[in-house]
Amino acid sequence: MGKTRRNWAVGALLAAASVAAVACEPADGLASSAVSATTDRLATRALKADDVPVQWLSCSAVTGTRQASVDCVGRTDDQRKISVRGRVTEQLDDTCVRGRLTATVGAREVFDVGGLGNCGKRTPARS
Repeated sequence: MGKTRRNWAVGALLAAASVAAVACEPADGLASSAVSATTDRLATRALKADDVPVQWLSCSAVTGTRQASVDCVGRTDDQRKISVRGRVTEQLDDTCVRGRLTATVGAREVFDVGGLGNCGKRTPARS
């Protein structure tokens, strides 16, 4: 019974921590978790479209007042280093990020863009 209570307590603490983290995201601005996840997905797609064999990519974002600083690291299938860095000024419905993003694989710059994804089509916000 002690083990069950401990597992429940750990679960409750994790749930409270995740609620607190979401509560810190701005309601009318860029959310760091959403920007990092969307940039991760869209950068991976863009790199693969440029024939980069992405093994893994992981992005993080730190939000400011009107923009987010994005830093992604990863590896190709042949173990070359992938780096995607820049600033995101707008995120549209998990399908687009706008700003300035630069991707480098090894020593080669793969892209330097003002946006990733489908920035022309906006989907209804999820409730």
